[in-house]
Amino acid sequence: MKKLSRILSVLLALVMVLGLTPAMAEEPVTLDWYVATGAAPDQQTVFDAINAYLQEKINVTINFHYVDPSEYSAKVSPMILSGQQMDIINCSSGIGYVDYVTKGAFLPIEELLPEFAPETYAMIPEGLWNAMKINGHIYGIPSYKDSVKMYAVMVNKTLADEIGLELPETVKDYQEMIPILREAFEKRNELHPEYKLSETEYVPMSRTFPDIDQWAPYETINGLAAVNVPGIEAFAGMGAGETVFNIYATQEYRDLCNTVAELVSEGVLHENPWYWDPDRIYNQDPSAYLVTDIGNGYVYVNEHKDSPNFITVMVPFADNLATTNYLQAAVNCVSATSKNPEAAMQALELINTDPFVATALRFGLEGVHWVQGEEENVVSFAGTKNEDSSNRAYWYWYGANFGAIVYSKVNEGYPNNFMDLIKAANENAISDTNLGFIFDPAPVQNEIAACSAVIDEYTTPLKWGWIAADQVDAQIDEFVAKLNASGAEKIVEEAQAQLDAWRAENK
Repeated sequence: MKKLSRILSVLLALVMVLGLTPAMAEEPVTLDWYVATGAAPDQQTVFDAINAYLQEKINVTINFHYVDPSEYSAKVSPMILSGQQMDIINCSSGIGYVDYVTKGAFLPIEELLPEFAPETYAMIPEGLWNAMKINGHIYGIPSYKDSVKMYAVMVNKTLADEIGLELPETVKDYQEMIPILREAFEKRNELHPEYKLSETEYVPMSRTFPDIDQWAPYETINGLAAVNVPGIEAFAGMGAGETVFNIYATQEYRDLCNTVAELVSEGVLHENPWYWDPDRIYNQDPSAYLVTDIGNGYVYVNEHKDSPNFITVMVPFADNLATTNYLQAAVNCVSATSKNPEAAMQALELINTDPFVATALRFGLEGVHWVQGEEENVVSFAGTKNEDSSNRAYWYWYGANFGAIVYSKVNEGYPNNFMDLIKAANENAISDTNLGFIFDPAPVQNEIAACSAVIDEYTTPLKWGWIAADQVDAQIDEFVAKLNASGAEKIVEEAQAQLDAWRAENK
């Protein structure tokens, strides 16, 4: 059956290439699409143009409902749960894919995909479709973008050159940046003694503090429950993807917290990174920060991303990771209450694979909001209503909530092969993970809630180095004991049982 579906997909994709679309609806269809994104002044103008195009192509128009991400869950969740008629729902900002599938909010689409969205079906690798399956069914289309976790450290190359610091091409994880930060701190302070602000305070090397998954990569099962990534095995003695463990009970988490506390005590990092320089004077200083960010999803960085005063380069992590949790962060689903699921799939096909629709959703209309740039596939805003970057009429780069980005033109400042870089990053990612495994939290939902409260209590002061270096181990001991008292071990045991069963079934 799977082979037959793939053959059908290829044949229908060929039909699309030849310029034929799936049959138009006999009667005009209007769909309601709910998207977690803020409003824009010219959105109705853009909506009208997209709808004219969709009507010509498939006899469909869309009522676009752009809802601010901060309000999305509060507004959209009651609509879903009350059974209100909807057609396409964007899963993000509190509307979790797995959670709402289990609530019966969405239709299974694996049979609709090959017939009504063949290009979308063919575009997304089979392994990523597997990660969308719940009880054997696909309920949503993931946004094909940076669909895997790809971290990169943003570095001020102007400062690195000034102090004679050699930068690596890649790093395994953020642990490898620590000696580089310390070396840069010493060299910069020697060259700029004015950065010693007092006997105990320096201009730090970064406002950015690493999270545990940047310190030691892993695959999330649920909250505190994790497994190693095969081929990386960053957590010693925890297997190669088959063993569930509590990340907060590991030596690696302890090492991270101790290192951060030490860096704060040395002045390399500042314990109050966001408020110590309220006017952000040093953000524009070419000799201040070495690390400007730890970014995710980057395959390219504009050299003046952080400031016109210095050059930013990225030092990527050596490995990209394909995981179920990351892929499910931006998904579009067909509502279980939709009266026109076939038309909804046809609309999603154009949203994901039609260059006009994909570009208009992100940048608006050619000649009004953007013009063709000097390079193919790159837009320019010169002389348009989007020229003023502080007051754009319609601009949503890079619009992950809309759907696949790879058919859109790209923002000015990006290379014209940006989409090829995205595809290559996805294809080269480590996918020998438990891709497709979805944890059912129901048996331990009380324990998860109790442990979440403990995590909120302890992780913030440990993350930001607010605990004195000689007190970190005692604080972590207390943290782990409180987690165990709240049911952490039960969560791990349940996750292990479910993972064992899934791995056995999927060999």
